[in-house]
Amino acid sequence: MHGTPPLRSELFLVLAVLALALLLAAGCGEDHSGPIAPKSTNTTALDYGSRFVPGDSPAMMSAMAAQNRATPELLKRSGIIGTGTSADAQGYPVIVVYTSRPGVAVPATIEGYPTRVNMTGTVIPYAKPGGGGTLQMGTSTGNDLECAAGTLGCVVIKGGNEYFLSNNHVFARENAASNGERIDAPGRYDSHPICDPSPQCATLADFQAISFTSNNTFDAAIAAPSAGRAYTSVEASGYDPSSTVVSPSVGLAVKKTGRTSNLTHANIQAINVTIQVQYSNGGIATFVNQIQTPGSFIRSGDSGSLMVTETGANPVGLCFAGGSGGSFANPIGPVLSRFSATVK
Repeated sequence: MHGTPPLRSELFLVLAVLALALLLAAGCGEDHSGPIAPKSTNTTALDYGSRFVPGDSPAMMSAMAAQNRATPELLKRSGIIGTGTSADAQGYPVIVVYTSRPGVAVPATIEGYPTRVNMTGTVIPYAKPGGGGTLQMGTSTGNDLECAAGTLGCVVIKGGNEYFLSNNHVFARENAASNGERIDAPGRYDSHPICDPSPQCATLADFQAISFTSNNTFDAAIAAPSAGRAYTSVEASGYDPSSTVVSPSVGLAVKKTGRTSNLTHANIQAINVTIQVQYSNGGIATFVNQIQTPGSFIRSGDSGSLMVTETGANPVGLCFAGGSGGSFANPIGPVLSRFSATVK
């Protein structure tokens, strides 16, 4: 039986400890806060599970700054209609580029951040393909002067009075309306026969005009409920939104109740989105600081529905537009600030 000489044994022990220390130092020193090499430039669906990536984290804020710098030039390219910031399955920042058709040339990286192409098709407002009892939120509504249908989003309180919240293009006919116009429920598109008169539920009280020459943050309007028309703040799917606003985060689990697709669930896929929206009047409006979820989250007619957190039903966004590859919502905070309102 032969033993290892004591000096040799001690040398092996010292070398092993040094190797382990170097390995641990390399692992602890690895920095994932910055950009990483692209893995894919054509992935549109991610399963975040319980993971979400706050928009105010240093890594996401850095990526959003890079996105914002690149966006003006990208929007000049044919087929590119928007950008956003998302994250990969490990939580590292990714810049999303939205295109109206396949085959659009998109840079593989932007300032070192990998890009992900989302072919949404043309993005349009989602009010169109357009009563008795207690009126519930998340159901059909529209301006009496057009054959259309969108969604009653929620009840808000402004100056001690209650109002219904929805989109400009649902209540205010894409800027064409005047305060005091009649709002119906259901929208006249849902009348039987189609486009026949529908019961009044409110009158238009205020709306934010949509600009077709400068950036927009939201597409929103409020209407004063009609006297004698019973209504409730409870959504048609059974939950009552809270008054606590939550900022959007990539991966955040959300839900909404809308006129067409009723209750749907999703995870937010991108934030800080700039997107060009084709309105029915022929104008293209650019929206900034938007929220993107999968294309299946809202359907035509769900415009105006309120996006809330999966748990707690805290308001996050006001749904308004979409295409085949993505649904889009305005951040609810600026909407409520514009009308000096809170969700009931």
